Amino acid sequence: MKYCKTVKCRKNILKMPMVLLVLLSIFISISAEARDLDEVLKSGKLRHLGIPYAHFITSEGKGLDVELMQQFAKHLGVEYQFVESSWQEIIPDLTGKTIKINGGNVEITGENKIKGDVISTGFTVLPWRKKIVDFSAVTFPSGIWLIARSDALMVPIKPTGSISEDIDSVKRNLPGVSVLALAGSCLAPGLYGIEETGAKIQLFPEDRPLGEMIPAVIGKMADTTLMDVPVALVALEKWPRKIKVIGPLSEPQEMASAFSKDSPKLKKAFDSFFSEFKKSGKYRELVSFYYPTVFAYYPEFLPQM
Repeated sequence: MKYCKTVKCRKNILKMPMVLLVLLSIFISISAEARDLDEVLKSGKLRHLGIPYAHFITSEGKGLDVELMQQFAKHLGVEYQFVESSWQEIIPDLTGKTIKINGGNVEITGENKIKGDVISTGFTVLPWRKKIVDFSAVTFPSGIWLIARSDALMVPIKPTGSISEDIDSVKRNLPGVSVLALAGSCLAPGLYGIEETGAKIQLFPEDRPLGEMIPAVIGKMADTTLMDVPVALVALEKWPRKIKVIGPLSEPQEMASAFSKDSPKLKKAFDSFFSEFKKSGKYRELVSFYYPTVFAYYPEFLPQM
């Protein structure tokens, strides 16, 4: 091995780390950019970000949103790839930005590696989420219910025909009652004014799956839990006679797929595909397979053509 003996040679060696740093910074800046339709088509792959959750994405890698995104990838003529995430990381994995939620505001706190092109995982449309991502057309109806054990003293309210009056009826039963909630999600207590009811709020550990919240209530970790409609529908089938729905805690909500604000063409392509997929009746077939009871609660959802 020859050693550098000249001043010029030594200077070139000293410059090498700086060159590597420049190249690394270029690579990082490129990897931090969201991919729009052209980049997805060029890569030949659609990266679907999701979380095992109810019948949207199962632990076996199946589910309503899996099949929906597989059909979208097929429509685009690209390969489908599932990328598992978590409720805390899924928006940074899409946008390349780490965030902090302050009430209804979103604070960008840093950079994150982008891992996917679209979120589709029973993702509820929330005002603060709309500030950081763009949502597609509605893919599923939802709302927040209060779930209790069947042997709990609380009894289901009598529907009045007014959702706001029904919510008030549920809240009047909450003083002194322990309620499981999940920060940073559609089950965050601040979204529904639970703190003002006198309820004893217990935040569920963020590193545990949301699907474990109802089993935690059955196991007497808390008296009740906030839960969105799709998960509640699955739970009522899975644990018959062990839980009951006390009533609603939110106005009707909507779920949709989410795209980076830097991917407008990809979102437009999905909305166009989804519109035709619904018209064909194929999406209703998928929903009927994974959530057969949803039409009893939301008869106006996906009307038969």
